[in-house]
Amino acid sequence: MSSKHHNAISPELTAELRYLHRIMQAIDILADHPELTVVAYGKIWRYVDMLRTSMRYAYLAKLHGFNVEPFRRWYNREAETFNRYGISWQYE
Repeated sequence: MSSKHHNAISPELTAELRYLHRIMQAIDILADHPELTVVAYGKIWRYVDMLRTSMRYAYLAKLHGFNVEPFRRWYNREAETFNRYGISWQYE
């Protein structure tokens, strides 16, 4: 974990970040194959779910002091796709 970890972050947010990390590992195939669906953790995941989940994941990672610049660059490259689904970068 980053040395910038903030003590004000609740255990619930830390647990959510860990959960989303597992989700992202399970559904990462959607990044290369957006036409697929993935069944994981009792849910059917689609491409838009992966985009929304990745946005929340980046937000929580940033709160925890992690560098999210690689995600930000990905978002910038794919901004049109994110916008098509109504997802915007909100974490400055």
